[in-house]
This record gives sequence, C-alpha cells and structure tokens, in this order.
Amino acid sequence: MEKGRGRYIFCGVMLAAVFLLYIGRLAQWQLLEGSTFEEEAVQSSATYLKLTGTRGEILDCNGNVLAGNRSVYNAIYSRLSGSNETRNAVVLEAVKLLETLNVPWTDRLPIEIKSGKYQFKTKMTAEIETLKSEDILDLPSSATADECMESLIERYDLEAYTSPEDIRRIASVRYGMERAYFSRTNPFVLAEDISIETVELLSERSADLPGIETQVEQTREYPEGDLAPHIVGTLGAISQEQYDAAEEAGNTYSASNVSGYSYTDTVGQSGIESVFESILRGKNGKESVTTDATGKVTSTTVTEPPEAGDSVWLTIDSNVQRAAVNALAEQIEAKPTEDCEAGAVVALDVNTGGIIASATYPNFDLEKYNTDDAYLTQLYADESQPLFNRALNGIFTPGSVFKPLVALAALEEGVITPTSHPVNCDGAYHYYAPDYEPGCLGVHGEVDVYGAIRNSCNAFFFDVGRMLTIHKMHTYAELFALGEKTGCELNETAGIMSDPKTYTERHGANWYDGLTIQAAIGQCDDMFTPIELAEYCAMIANGGTRYKTHFLNKVTDYDRAVEKETAEPEVVLQAEIEDEYFKVVREGMRQVCTEGTAASTFSDFGIAVAGKTGTAENADHSDNLTFIGFAPYENPEIAVAVVIEYGGKGDAAKETAKAVFEAYFAETLQKEAKNAETTVTEGTE
Repeated sequence: MEKGRGRYIFCGVMLAAVFLLYIGRLAQWQLLEGSTFEEEAVQSSATYLKLTGTRGEILDCNGNVLAGNRSVYNAIYSRLSGSNETRNAVVLEAVKLLETLNVPWTDRLPIEIKSGKYQFKTKMTAEIETLKSEDILDLPSSATADECMESLIERYDLEAYTSPEDIRRIASVRYGMERAYFSRTNPFVLAEDISIETVELLSERSADLPGIETQVEQTREYPEGDLAPHIVGTLGAISQEQYDAAEEAGNTYSASNVSGYSYTDTVGQSGIESVFESILRGKNGKESVTTDATGKVTSTTVTEPPEAGDSVWLTIDSNVQRAAVNALAEQIEAKPTEDCEAGAVVALDVNTGGIIASATYPNFDLEKYNTDDAYLTQLYADESQPLFNRALNGIFTPGSVFKPLVALAALEEGVITPTSHPVNCDGAYHYYAPDYEPGCLGVHGEVDVYGAIRNSCNAFFFDVGRMLTIHKMHTYAELFALGEKTGCELNETAGIMSDPKTYTERHGANWYDGLTIQAAIGQCDDMFTPIELAEYCAMIANGGTRYKTHFLNKVTDYDRAVEKETAEPEVVLQAEIEDEYFKVVREGMRQVCTEGTAASTFSDFGIAVAGKTGTAENADHSDNLTFIGFAPYENPEIAVAVVIEYGGKGDAAKETAKAVFEAYFAETLQKEAKNAETTVTEGTE
C-alpha cells in the first residue's frame, strides 16, 4: 500500500511541475515578452486592399465610344490611417469641410431634420426598413425616427455631441460605413468625383483629418449621353436580388475571390451594361499592405494586378443613330398634332440582322441620369416616359405598312395573281353592303397588286384579306416576326397579331368578318413593335430570310488589340415563298416611292428606296404615322421602320426615314453630288 501511495504522490508532483512549467512559460510570453511578440506580429502582419478592375467600354461599329471611362478623385475614409478614437471627430470635420465647398457627400441615412425634428425621408422606404432591421438597429417596424436616432447615438458613441445636425452628419457616415462593410481592406467612399481643388485642400488638412485620403478611381462617362441611352443602359448599386444571385453562383467577394460581388459594387442595371455585365466587368487585384506596431503602413506591394474588362462593340452606327435621334425629335417637336409626343425608329442590316440604329423619343441623357438627382427625379415623374424603350417595347397599330404582308400571303396562297383585279375601287368596299361599307383612301378603279400597294388601296386589301382569311394572315405574320420577339439581346415586347381567340380574350366579344378585313389593312388588334416592323421589312428586302436581330458586333480586350468574339449572322428561318412574289411586292413598294404615297419624299432621292406608308387609326387619339422601307432597291442593305405615335397626317414618318437613309448613304450621296457638280461645270465650259 505504501509503495502504491508513493507512486501516486510522485506522479502528482511531476504533473504539478509540468503545469507550473507551462504556467511560467505562458507568464513569460504574455507578461514579460508580450509587447515584443505583439509588435513582431503586427510588423509581420499583412492585409490587402482591393484594386478595382476597369470596366470595359461600349463602342459603336466604328469604335466610337458610347460608354467609356474617366479617372476621378474620391475622398475616402481609410481604417488603415484612421483610428477608432478619433473617427467621429474626423468624420464630422470632413463632412463640414465638404459642405463648405458645396461638395455632395455620401448620405444614405433615411432620416432628415425638419423644423428641428428628426423625421423619415418618405422616398427611402426600403432604406428605412434596412435601418430598423435585425442586422442594424433591430427595432420594430413601428419605431419612429427619434427612436432610430437614439439607437444610432448609442451604437456610434455620439452622446458627447449636442447639435442634432452634427449628430446626424456623423450617424449618416457611420451608418453608410456599416452598410458598405467598411473594414481595413474596404475604405469608405465619403465623396465621389471631387475637384482637384478639393483634393489639394484635403491634402493640406491631412494632419487634422487622420483617415481621410484621396483615391483615384474610374467612373463611366458618355461622350454623347443622349445618343443611345436605351441601348447602352444604366449602372447602379447592386440590388439584393443581384447579390443573392451572385452568392448562389459562388461569386461574392472574399479574400480568395476579390473579383466577386460585394454590397458596395456598381453593376449593370439595364441595356448592354446589364446584358454583358460579365464581359464588361473587370477583374479586381490585390495590393498587400504591411503595418508596424502602431498600425502605420510600412510597405505596399501589388501582388495581383487588376485586369480591365473586355470592350463590347455594337452593330450601332453612331452617325445613323444620331440622324435617327435628331430626326425623331425634330419631327415630333414640330407637333404634327397636339397629342403627338412619342415615336421610335429601328434600322437593320438586311443581310445580317445587325441593328444599325434604334432610337426612341422622348429621349434622356445618361450623363445627367448618373450625376443629376433633380434630373433623375424629373425623368421618373415625366408622364411621357422618356426612360421607356419604345423601339423595342412600344407596340403600335401599324396601318397600311401591313399591306405588303397580305399581298405576299395572297400571292403565295393563290388568292390573287400579280395581274388580278379583285375589285373595282370606287372609294368604298361593298362586299358587306348595305350593312357595312368601309371607305377607301381614294378612287382607284380596277387595280392590281402593284397599284394597290402603290396607292394603298383599302378596297383591294379588304377583299384580299377576306379571301385569305384571318387564320392565314396570322400564320404569315408569325413567319415575318410580326407579333413575335425578334431575338435581340435586350428586353423586347412581343406585339399582337389579330386573331379570333385573342380578340375574344381581350374584348369579351366574338370575332366577325368585318374584323378580318380591318386586320388586313393593319387595324383591328394589329399592334407591333418598331423592331418587328423593321425585321418584317428586312425579310421582304432579302427574299424571306429571317435573321435573329442583334446589337453585338464583336468583343475585344480593353486595348482593342485582341478580338475575342465575333457575332455571326444567325438565320432563324427561311420563308418558303416564291421569289417572284417577293419581286412583285418589292416592285410595288418601289412604286410607292417613285409615284405613290411616298413620292414627295423619295422620288428624287439619290438612292433608290422602296417602302410603304401607313396611317393607323387610334381611339381617342390622332392617327399613328408609320413607314417601312429599304434601300438600295436593287441590292438592299438597310431596312428602316418608323412610328410617329399620334402623328396624324403628313410626312413626319417618311422624313424621319429619309434622314436615316441620308446618314447611312452619306458617302455615296456626297460622291454623286460632287460628280453632278463636275458634270455641270464641264458642261458650262
């Protein structure tokens, strides 16, 4: 027993000795040598800063910049050079300095001071909810602005401040920091795009404002912000939905994925900026930052250089686009009718489906959209909806521009021949007399398909539509993309082609024969987008090949030296219609421009144009003015569709199309003009 007890005692002593040794060593490390080890740890510790990759440019087909970049100075608060103890005081001083310079600062707090009282900003509902949420203040939804401010004062240690204005200034910046995930690796942007004078002043005051620095960043710029805003699209702060999608895809920001999306990122929200976000977005880099025992930066090294995003080249031709934008504005602002205030133009490459121009009126300016809050508020309040892309999403009653389709269908189906005279037009259509005798636009006599297209004879197309039937008209409309999306990269709205089932659903009434003949002249429920009309016109021009419309021309690296992707024409279908019938319809459309309803605009034009005019009735409004056309007649290159909503009567649609053709064929027309001058001069001599 004694031996066993001695053994236990010995083991206990040895165990105690080991613990004493460990305790002594720990005491030495922590109490005697702790500061040395801490200093070594800080000295050897390194963090990193994110280096943002430049966003790729958006260019037209000739390399002209539609959306580019410029360098700007931002005022930031850096946790590396600031301290927790002085943060509130420095923030307040910096904000007051910016205010004296009339420099806007980042203010996300949804609370303002009015009549000496805190109150919520009514237009920041979502931000108010975030402020009260469990992640921030964890307050009930019924919490008042005062209660929120009390929580913010406690949260950010603002009890020492007495001025409500000063408290709000600091609280807003601190709240913004929290919302932006402010950290050692993620400085807070206090003010964006500041002037060089502000940079110099902040530099002079750097000793009084520890933590406040200036940083060079890239921001979007638009050489012509109103040239193609609906196409280029907008940038904006990443939404919760977009962030969640990135998170689900495993593409959020982290130390191992610095190019992932963070809550502070700006991303494409519409247009090309959104559709090609993954191509345009650059890759972020890393800058390693080493600090000493006091937290002072001792060295920086770029360990991963950032990479610029690729540049997206569009099929848009700036010269043609500019002509379309200006012509639309000129024609509509001339006010053909009191209710005319909107329209659109689309021009397509007949042989590829590339979109040469896509213009909408009313328009807006991307530069102001991104920099002028008052302008943005005005845009959203404007009842004419300048942000709405009418070229791709507006649906309009087309009127007589639908007639060439009916002619093609009737020829192919054997309802008529090129020389048929189905009616003797005396100014009205009498098949349903005496109950229903719709009028014509003139007295055309025994007209064939050429004359019916040339003079837009309603009586002819009433009768042809009746014989063709609504079902076959609907089938051919689908073939020519009327009532269907054309396939371009941006959001489109599908138009409507009249049919009995849809009519009953829309109107709660049964279809009757009178509607069929109205549909044949582009009335009834016929409603198409301008891009659908352009696609349809291009198919007539090229003999029935339906291309998928597209804005993308090619993708290159940022320096434009390496071509990474080229868009190839994509054939959707080939209309199985006899080529001779396309020739008949094209000849009829040519006659429209030489001796028919568009002769006043195109008969002496330097390029042979074929087209069709339209005037579509609207309940409670003036008529729509429409035009479709292609050129050159013998070897088509470009198809154009114009809609002037509520334009009434007149030449607005034709003149807009003419301006587009003039821009597209500018070099050819100039050469012809010079040749003509030379000929006249030689003749004089």
